[in-house]
Amino acid sequence: MRWSLDQLEILITCAERGSFSSAARHLGRAQSAISTAIAHLEADLDCPLFDRSARLPRLTRAGEALLHEARAVIRQCQRLDARAQAIAQGEEARLVLAIDEALVEMPPVDETLEALARHYPALQLTLLYGAQGDIAGWVEDRTADLGILLRQQGQGPILEGIRIAHLQQALVVARHHPLAALPAPTVGDLAAHRQLLIASRGERDSQAPVATQFWRLNSFYSMAELATRGLGWALVPRHIARYPPFRDDLVELTGEGLGMAPVIEVETVSRRDGADGPIARWLRHTLGERFRDRRGR
Repeated sequence: MRWSLDQLEILITCAERGSFSSAARHLGRAQSAISTAIAHLEADLDCPLFDRSARLPRLTRAGEALLHEARAVIRQCQRLDARAQAIAQGEEARLVLAIDEALVEMPPVDETLEALARHYPALQLTLLYGAQGDIAGWVEDRTADLGILLRQQGQGPILEGIRIAHLQQALVVARHHPLAALPAPTVGDLAAHRQLLIASRGERDSQAPVATQFWRLNSFYSMAELATRGLGWALVPRHIARYPPFRDDLVELTGEGLGMAPVIEVETVSRRDGADGPIARWLRHTLGERFRDRRGR
């Protein structure tokens, strides 16, 4: 390969400007230098790029095909330059982001990812989606750089959690469950029926059950699914209770039972011994803003 990036840029400029003279004026060079550069490129590629039989040079079929390739090469070089500049300025070259499945398809999260793509196009992003408990573990063992999850107990001294939002919870049962006939059950009423609980990373750190019969699960979506089958009552984030596959089969209850945990926090987690880069900080700030905007609507 003997051709240069400068020659490719000249080829693109000539094609876009329609003539060697116009390209020369645009690039601030002599027309003879442009003509020589194109002639050398044609020799290097061993094919004619322009038909010079008319008053103005026209791309040959080979020239049209190679023009597309030349543009692709230049775009890749521009991406290389952008990534190098971002790294030099301290931005992360790559980021592994772990997201709790309970937050999937939530507008604030989706909108933040769209904004991330616009603001940091050179970033190599890996997204990991997991059930409750997976996220903190992935951050702790350095599989992920940053986690977004619904707050849980037992994260240990290695991780630092920062609250960015909170979500309302709903007390739900299946429409055919006995509690559905009690739209405002007491804690005593709830205690008489199986409870579905979210499982924390360690049993000692798990939420204490209200009922003597209880099942623990690591997924709020699984809790809602089992609740639709009448297998117990559950406190789940309201957006999950209203998720289309569940909402017609679940009843939201009110009453003193809701005093157990009316809201659940959304937080980001990272290792205390790790240094957040500017993109991780931007993510945390933008997520918080998006959740606040949604709450104000």
